[in-house]
Amino acid sequence: MQSQLKWFLISVMLLFIIAERTEAQPDLNVEVIVDMQQIPPDAQQKLVNFKQKVQDYLNKNKYHDEKIPPIKVQMQFSFTGLNLSTYNYEAKLFIASQREVFNPFKNGQQRNSAAFRFLDERCEFYYNDNIPFIKNDFRFDSFLSLLDYYAYLLVGYDEDSYYPKGGNKYYQKALDICNKVTSNANGWTETGGGSKPSRLQIIQELMSVRFDEFRNGYFEYMWTGLDSLALNKSNAFRNILGALDKISTIKKKEVKAFNVDIFFESKATEIAELFLEYGDRSIYNRLMTFDPSHQGIYDEYKNRR
Repeated sequence: MQSQLKWFLISVMLLFIIAERTEAQPDLNVEVIVDMQQIPPDAQQKLVNFKQKVQDYLNKNKYHDEKIPPIKVQMQFSFTGLNLSTYNYEAKLFIASQREVFNPFKNGQQRNSAAFRFLDERCEFYYNDNIPFIKNDFRFDSFLSLLDYYAYLLVGYDEDSYYPKGGNKYYQKALDICNKVTSNANGWTETGGGSKPSRLQIIQELMSVRFDEFRNGYFEYMWTGLDSLALNKSNAFRNILGALDKISTIKKKEVKAFNVDIFFESKATEIAELFLEYGDRSIYNRLMTFDPSHQGIYDEYKNRR
């Protein structure tokens, strides 16, 4: 009976989601923030239209094969250098996307969930304000391909949150971009040392069968967990815990698990806040075993009054 109820609730949710996804307009709703404090005034002047051009490019181009609710994205470019002879810029790029948590009753405050948050510290690209932005998936461009890579990655993550491994075709497009890099591989195919992955490593993990359980866990956390809270809270919490267990197991099996790190870095505070409603503060001890790197956050919420 419980299994039948679970699939009935999932069917109801799916009907709502399909209805909403057919009404959408652009694929992305991107807000761009630009920090130019570290580059000289003449270099800043060359970026006068940068913010608007990037927003227009990402918000007007298609990345999904169908109509979907726009994915809310914030991109912050922090410029760190410019070669005035080549117009090659160096920058750090922070990407944060979120999606609306399903609530068929539309009651209470709308909850959003962090989907993907990542700081790419090794961006190098050519930019000239006078060159038009034209999307072309068959040609590598040091800047536009960077934007396209993250757009496809975010669409893939969004699809994975609605359907098990639903993001495959979009991850493949991001991988295709990585495979077109022939020079200046900084950030693309090499790591530069440290714990930060290259763009290729992020997407290779997502496409690897060794990380299927991560992607299944991500779907279960979002769909049968967060999206089910309004329908059956106790089942939703059980599903969230099961998903976190599945995701954390990947971290224990793999020498490197960049997407697991990105997941917990994105969601540690969200998870801690969710379990304030659980009713048993000892659950935070279990959360710490799933995500020991954010023990301080779980300790803080465990002791809240």
